[in-house]
Amino acid sequence: MTMEGAAELTSALARIDSQQTTRSSKRPTGGKAGWTKLILENNQDDDEDSAQEEFTLPKEEEFVYLLEPPSTPSMVILFLGGAGLGQFPHIAYSELLSRISKRLNAAVITAPYSVSLDHFELAKKAGEALRRATVQCEEGGNGIYSTDLPKFYLGHSLGSKLLGIALAASGVRDVDGIGFMSYNNFGFKNTISMVKTFADDFNKNGGGGGGGFGGGMPNGINLDQILDFAGEAVSMMGFEFSPDPETMDRIVEMKFDENLQKKTRMFIFDDDDLDSSQSFLDACKGPGPSVSRLEGTHLAPAYIKLGIDDLDLPEEAMPFVSEASGGFQNASFGDEDAMNGAVNEICNWIMGQEPSRPPLLSAAANAKADDNN
Repeated sequence: MTMEGAAELTSALARIDSQQTTRSSKRPTGGKAGWTKLILENNQDDDEDSAQEEFTLPKEEEFVYLLEPPSTPSMVILFLGGAGLGQFPHIAYSELLSRISKRLNAAVITAPYSVSLDHFELAKKAGEALRRATVQCEEGGNGIYSTDLPKFYLGHSLGSKLLGIALAASGVRDVDGIGFMSYNNFGFKNTISMVKTFADDFNKNGGGGGGGFGGGMPNGINLDQILDFAGEAVSMMGFEFSPDPETMDRIVEMKFDENLQKKTRMFIFDDDDLDSSQSFLDACKGPGPSVSRLEGTHLAPAYIKLGIDDLDLPEEAMPFVSEASGGFQNASFGDEDAMNGAVNEICNWIMGQEPSRPPLLSAAANAKADDNN
């Protein structure tokens, strides 16, 4: 597995996305289970601003992905995925979200986003997209999306950080639960150096079931040295995420009050070297969120299983595609058992159950827990 692995996976997801047929609509389909690309209607303010300009360029279509259960939803889950994978959440997280949706009869709204250094802007856009989509469902869902439906926020990796920023900025209180899987608040330099861990994880979990997404590193090239050099280079150039890790910790300290902390659950995986949950817990001035510890790695929630049948191809073309691909029938990425463990724990949390395994916390966190008891 090489540094190119993550980019290759993203490229593969983009190709799959372009070949899949996803319903597009401005209204929930209601009773038609599966993913719909929900086109977001323009805000009234946007229309007024456009009317004041004589010449305007056409706006890029804004949308979210909506996963509906076959019957009236019992709740709405608002989801943001991790960096890269979060651009194609209806593919990268489809297995996770579909199984949660089926188990809880939940509707899932997820906003795709591209990677950027400006996490404030990403959080603003993604948070606003989720809000507008929720309102659109409530106003145009033929009565199946009551404003009283419980709402749960769920994020993975960078998606957890973005949700944290969005919730802190909006002051939202009509939320029933906040779930952060593999919460990540790394600085830019650390993010570059963590590519090696990501690559190892990708290589270990990719390619099951007859196909993979990875490649090979040319002989004589030391990946660790490349990453160390890149980390030092960006440090000298001053690149950093906004907010940086320290500022994000202060946001948590100031904005995540006791009410939000009690509604928050951190999901930490045993073999996750990219998790920043401890800094989030240390920043909380109060009882702190509950913590579930699970088996798996940082990418445990992202289990992808694809076959020729998942592509938008005529039935008569299938034999030719199979022959051209050397008999390829399906490919998988990830650890299905670890993903199922996350599904079970998330569903149990939403249903009000305590963590199934006690967390392994730092000495400071343990002392804080003792003080609160």
